[in-house]
Amino acid sequence: MTQHWTENSTRLKLLVGVMTTLLVIGLILLVVGIARTSKDLTEQSAQLAAKIGDLPVRIAPGDTLIDLTADGGKLYLGLRHRDGGQSVLVLDAKNGERLGRLKLEAAP
Repeated sequence: MTQHWTENSTRLKLLVGVMTTLLVIGLILLVVGIARTSKDLTEQSAQLAAKIGDLPVRIAPGDTLIDLTADGGKLYLGLRHRDGGQSVLVLDAKNGERLGRLKLEAAP
């Protein structure tokens, strides 16, 4: 009976060792994948910045930039106007072309 318990213990230790090895390998692959993705995203953003160059974006005198968001190839600039109103200026991220303005108004 003692020998049977020892065999089970040895098998259990072997199984735990194999599972630990698989966990370590999985974690290493996860870190490598995250590093590669991060590197690719950094390179893409650098290429996009190199393509755009310096493009002037004109806003009216007295307006203040309060927020900036980028999504889907568009830039959204949140502006506060001199009179207290707000709007969102929509620009094409590739060439800086003005696509439109969303005027924010209070509900009646």
